[in-house]
Amino acid sequence: MLPLMDQGQGETALVMMHFFGNSHREWREVIDHLGPNHRCIALDLPGFGDATDRDGFDTRAMADQVEQTIEEMGLERVVLVGHSFSGKVAMVLAARRPAWLVSMVLVAPAPAGPQPVSDEEREFQQAFDHSREQAESFIDGAIAQPLSPARYQDAVEDAMRASHAAWQAWPRHGSREDFSAEVGVLDYPALIVVGDRDPSLPPDTQRALVLGQFASPRLEIIPDHGHLLPMEMPQALASLIDDFVQCTAGG
Repeated sequence: MLPLMDQGQGETALVMMHFFGNSHREWREVIDHLGPNHRCIALDLPGFGDATDRDGFDTRAMADQVEQTIEEMGLERVVLVGHSFSGKVAMVLAARRPAWLVSMVLVAPAPAGPQPVSDEEREFQQAFDHSREQAESFIDGAIAQPLSPARYQDAVEDAMRASHAAWQAWPRHGSREDFSAEVGVLDYPALIVVGDRDPSLPPDTQRALVLGQFASPRLEIIPDHGHLLPMEMPQALASLIDDFVQCTAGG
């Protein structure tokens, strides 16, 4: 089972996955604002957070491990919550039509197909040396609103402690993998949230490469925000998630 943080209660569990280079800690403030009536399970994907010693860095392997964790926990109703690269993991897992899946929340998700990545960004990711300087540059380049000092420190530390093999796997392989045909059109209720100043996966990318993978997606574009919405606007994001879950999953 993957390392996780499990808080709150409720018939439906929100299984939350982090963005590339981070950990379950990105969801802490969102979970606090969701409150105890929502059961929130935040995972560390292989190579990140408390799972730096875990292997399996390609998208399918990560989906396998998330699925195994959910089934080992005996969860019967799940909202998959993915952010950035884990949005791709969520879509690949949803394509299996698991009996426990009721809806999805994707925050600036990577597409099921290859992700458009500039040569400059790919070179930076592949040359990343886990120094504090580069970790701060990585986080600074992803945000459009300042983070609280505690969340900024968490984000930088998580980038520094990530497995180098896991870090290299995404720009070299994971971001290039094409699961678009396998995912097809998912008929689960889906909320997709993106900042209009997201430098990596902006609204135009969501419209062109993500929305078509869902039968009836709801797109929320957040003005003046970047890629790290769970840390840039935790209270507002929690409110969006709460409203969506209440409407589609019964709380």
